[in-house]
Amino acid sequence: MAPRPLRFRANRRVLGRLVMMGLLGAGLMGLAPSAFASHTGLLFGASTRLVVTMSEYKFSPSKITLQAGQSVDLVIENKGILSHAFMVYPKPATPYKGVGDWWEYVMAKTYFQNTGEIMLHNRGEFALDVTRLASVAVEPGKVVTLTFTPTKRGTFEIGCQLSTGGAGTHFKAGMGGLFVVK
Repeated sequence: MAPRPLRFRANRRVLGRLVMMGLLGAGLMGLAPSAFASHTGLLFGASTRLVVTMSEYKFSPSKITLQAGQSVDLVIENKGILSHAFMVYPKPATPYKGVGDWWEYVMAKTYFQNTGEIMLHNRGEFALDVTRLASVAVEPGKVVTLTFTPTKRGTFEIGCQLSTGGAGTHFKAGMGGLFVVK
């Protein structure tokens, strides 16, 4: 008598788990970076997309206007030859003199705190999911996207507080602007 062939009967729950494990594995290997989507819009697309270009020593546009409660993909491109940082914070009553003082102020007062989830991503390179962000450093020729939902209304300052050497900063050289949330 010949041996009977084995039959595999998979129920839907087991099959579903196998499919989910396969998708998760593909995402971990970088084959499907969008598998790490969140409610901020990486997978589904934010309601607004705005490109901000950085170069020596300016942001373009220098005024960013957003609507509170509407998700945004803020695409930050560095078209300059130097590294730059994107920071958003309330304008201080009196400007700080040293770079270290600026960094302390921005870290304490950054717009990107207590606003909910912030997705920081560059397709194919990295994705971070954070709830507080003081600065986004972007190397020359690179593009980084911030996906978030602005919640705090008001007018804030944007700036690059990196040192130009000596006592100067990129901000003092003209790399500043406004971040308005209506």
